[in-house]
Amino acid sequence: MKLISMKTWFCLMLLIGSSLILTEKNLEAENQAKAQSVTTVPGSAIIVNECRIKLIDRVILGSDRPGVLEYVEPNEGAQIKKGQVIAALKSDSLKASRKTAEKRSSNDIEIRYSQTARDTSYVELEMNREINRRVPNTISKLDIKRLELNAKKSDLQIEQAELEFEMNKLQLAEIDAQLEETKILAPFDGIVTKKFRATGEVVRHGDEVLEVVSTKRVKVEGHVNIEDSWKFSVGTPVEVQLEIHGVRLPIEDDTFHGKITYIDVEVEPIHGKTIRVWAEVENLENILKAGYMATMKILPDKSGKKVAQETSVKK
Repeated sequence: MKLISMKTWFCLMLLIGSSLILTEKNLEAENQAKAQSVTTVPGSAIIVNECRIKLIDRVILGSDRPGVLEYVEPNEGAQIKKGQVIAALKSDSLKASRKTAEKRSSNDIEIRYSQTARDTSYVELEMNREINRRVPNTISKLDIKRLELNAKKSDLQIEQAELEFEMNKLQLAEIDAQLEETKILAPFDGIVTKKFRATGEVVRHGDEVLEVVSTKRVKVEGHVNIEDSWKFSVGTPVEVQLEIHGVRLPIEDDTFHGKITYIDVEVEPIHGKTIRVWAEVENLENILKAGYMATMKILPDKSGKKVAQETSVKK
């Protein structure tokens, strides 16, 4: 029994030792792979491998108010232009209200009537004063006072009419704003990739209707070593080449130009001592597809704002 126990104990120790050796080798291989993903060309560019291409302009458009969709114009894959009305809610009641508000906002009859009444009041007041100047005390002071108050009242009536006129204009503008809320506009030139709702469907505030993307610009995201992050800044130019695994295409020889637009403010814990960065690259011919892998070359920063800094790490 003791012999069997000794053999069992020895086998367990052997298995634990083998596992530790394999784990150490795996960690070492992983660290080497990460180190190879960022290569610094001495005195010149920083080569960042294993970068991923992502879309910048991707939005899901929804309804600003509840209602029934009068139409959803484009289908999936359709090209749209910035500012194009691509969907709208039914708005018959708002359109009818707008016609009424438009009539009121252009009607200044009350203002002109008040102005005429004021002129009449002041003429009457002045005539009675003239009578008293010619024949004193013909018109009593009380009557003169009443005429003066009527004249001031006519001034206030003009102000009231002008205020109502402006309020009618504001009401028209409010209805116009509500009508605009029934429309869904394209925020940029792009392609409809998803259509969540169809004509005649009831929607609530915020319900998704369409997804729109633009491929005119993409971001190329990668990770650089901490020590290399001091060698460039936002605005530093980059060159990007596709790196499609498992296949070799002629397009991989083409170079796309862009610039660094973001440097993360914290170290990525998953990637160890690296910092996430991305560059914005023009993609006018839609060659750079979201999800592709690429290699990014960060060119030397000629601005002089960034310099390499040496740091000491206490172990």
